[in-house]
Amino acid sequence: MQPGKKRVRTVVVDDSADYVRYLCAFLETLSNVDVIAKGRSGRDAVTLAHEWIPDLVLMDVRMPEMTGLEAAAQLTRELPDIIVILTSALEIDGIWRASQQSGAFAFVMKEHLTHDLPRLLELAASEKGWNKPAKNCA
Repeated sequence: MQPGKKRVRTVVVDDSADYVRYLCAFLETLSNVDVIAKGRSGRDAVTLAHEWIPDLVLMDVRMPEMTGLEAAAQLTRELPDIIVILTSALEIDGIWRASQQSGAFAFVMKEHLTHDLPRLLELAASEKGWNKPAKNCA
């Protein structure tokens, strides 16, 4: 990562503890991503996003208490500067359209996430200005 480039503060939310560990291990290999919090439900995603105000929420679609789609819709309404990327291991009928309607930035099948996420982060960086050098206060 170039000096002065923004690190993407990320919340990871999935009801599978094993997948959270796997995803966090992958995210550690990316030079511009910091995992700042982890959750297990859509409700956790909303709570953690309000508490930490991350740049990115990576979240599973199917979770207990509140789905990722419901959480994405709430987050994009309440915290519109946050990028939400939804994931799923299952190709559910209509999931692509539902994730778009939720306001999520993108939907990615879990099997493609390690391949697609760096490109999606670049797109998000361009849209949100993350790839601009940080400015000094001085």
